[in-house]
Amino acid sequence: MKITLRICMACVALSSIIAADAYTIDDYTSAMNQRRYSEAVSVMNDVIKNEASPTADLYYKRAVAYEKKGEYVFAVVDAASALTLDPVNQEYSLLSARCKKKLNDPTYVQDAQNAGKEGEKLLESSYLAQVQATQPAPQPIAVIPGTSDVDRNVPKTSAKNENTFVLIFGIENYSEKNISKAVYAVNDGNTFREYCLKTLGIPEQNIHSRFDATRNQIRSEINWARNLSDAYGRDANLIVYYSGHGMPDESTRRAYLLPSDGIANDPESGYSLNKLYQELGEMNFNSSLVLLDACFSGMTRSGQMLTNTKGVGIRPSDEELSGNVAVFAATLGDDNAYPDEKNAHGLFTYFLLKKLQETRGDVTINDMADYVTTQVKRISVVRNTKSQMPVINYSPESTVNLSTINLLKR
Repeated sequence: MKITLRICMACVALSSIIAADAYTIDDYTSAMNQRRYSEAVSVMNDVIKNEASPTADLYYKRAVAYEKKGEYVFAVVDAASALTLDPVNQEYSLLSARCKKKLNDPTYVQDAQNAGKEGEKLLESSYLAQVQATQPAPQPIAVIPGTSDVDRNVPKTSAKNENTFVLIFGIENYSEKNISKAVYAVNDGNTFREYCLKTLGIPEQNIHSRFDATRNQIRSEINWARNLSDAYGRDANLIVYYSGHGMPDESTRRAYLLPSDGIANDPESGYSLNKLYQELGEMNFNSSLVLLDACFSGMTRSGQMLTNTKGVGIRPSDEELSGNVAVFAATLGDDNAYPDEKNAHGLFTYFLLKKLQETRGDVTINDMADYVTTQVKRISVVRNTKSQMPVINYSPESTVNLSTINLLKR
């Protein structure tokens, strides 16, 4: 009996300690009043985590702290979560509008229109509001595409990669007006094509380039690859390069490539990554290397929302690989795939090209991935304060050592 009583008393004492250590809204208020905004975010992270069903107000409070910190993307994400739970709250809409305006996201106008009189004041403060309501905000371009060091100095080789085939998709412009431009995607694809031709020695007829490709054009090129696989089998290698938007299916968390005729909130209008990997895995190539300069969280390269109807970044699920397939992707999970405005390329693509330039194409998949991952991780933190982490994955079923395959000597 005494033992049972002691155990109960110990449990009560432990629960009291846990309760005492848990953050409260008072802690948040105190941190905000003292302008300790990072602490306020941490407090709300803890409060939200410990709530079985977080309220709209909790997300809003964290959004306010993010706004004070100047982390407007995260503020917009939390404001969207709050609006999902309370769609008519003008205060939530106003915060979202303010932060989107800071990000040069033209969809702030819609939020401002839902924010009552304060939203009207926000619109009146900007002469450009009417223009931004109907067209995407211009993207800053530091250099003319095609004039950076990796564009101007493409090494030439005497090697011939007669049995390597390449699919290149650079999708920058979208037919749906509410989808943001994927800046530099066409330049990415054009320059990668030049390296395939000149540096890797791949014949021109072996390279199919599709810029601003539709879903059917992507499907048609995959069919071409399948026919090549049937004709060449293990005697050939395939490279698939994609620069553009990706998108998630919010219900399944599956990732999709977004073709130029795609609809951002309709995954069926995209091209499923899972389907692509399955198709490549079923082909008979000696190796298939997929290079993806895209993110699949529902965000653009500049950190804005992909469309004016998508408010929450989604962490996509991992896709399984089969056959002799390797995938080198610009991002891990829900990271952003940032642009390199200094060189007018995607950050991932710039360092991919840089490695091909420095090695004159004489590089293994693994060495290329190590270099690009290190450089992208470092530069993204310096320029954007948030790390972008590329990731390399190899099929566990591969019959060849994919990591040691040399892009030039195949």
